[in-house]
Amino acid sequence: MEKKKYLNFEGITISSRDYGEYDKIFNILTEDEGVVTCILKRIKKTNQNYDSIDIFQKMEFKASARENLWLIYEAKNKYSWFERPINLNKLISSNIIAELCIKVNSINENNRYVYNLINICLYLIAENHIIFSLIYFQIKILLSEGIFPELNNCLVCNNELKPLNYYLVFENGGLICSECITVKNNRILLSENDIRFLKYLSKNEILNVSKINTKLLENADIQLYKKLSEYIKYHTNQELKSEKIFFSSLN
Repeated sequence: MEKKKYLNFEGITISSRDYGEYDKIFNILTEDEGVVTCILKRIKKTNQNYDSIDIFQKMEFKASARENLWLIYEAKNKYSWFERPINLNKLISSNIIAELCIKVNSINENNRYVYNLINICLYLIAENHIIFSLIYFQIKILLSEGIFPELNNCLVCNNELKPLNYYLVFENGGLICSECITVKNNRILLSENDIRFLKYLSKNEILNVSKINTKLLENADIQLYKKLSEYIKYHTNQELKSEKIFFSSLN
């Protein structure tokens, strides 16, 4: 018989679904274990030992844990980024980050880094810096997974970047200048501003949201987000359902 272990832990609820008539299953991001799947029994019938549990809350849990499913028997709300009900645009954007975390991020030694990253990105979304938050998360996940593109030199001529347009070639994982490009598929055109923006955020961490340069926030561009989405899809073979909803809401 599989042995239970009893845990006290902090986590961020990043997705949920109904399970049967009374139960609910949550995916919870933790610092030490990454994303864990938890079940709350009879949550729709009684609120005993539970604060109001919803997605995108930081909570303290008590659970009995088995390998594939943790049973939560107590939950206390610690912090919520959003007023309830959550604004639709903020909810969709947060769902993109959650889905990227579940589908793309490896469950490995980067758990604590990703946990802190989501804290920052949810705060940015709450402050209406939605596009910046999404791009920042994309960049950091690409770095965490080791698939962030080479942005310093043309992959063909090896020359340092000049004030030219460059193509990010998916298969090669880097830039090819407009003078060397021959690939016609699976490429996206990046401007000099795009490259500068990506390089800056790839080399710098946001430790204090209140100190972010306003101009940096304003330079976050939805087209750049779309370009990175295509690059991520190519390298991970993952399509995000929440991203389709996000793009349709922009039309």
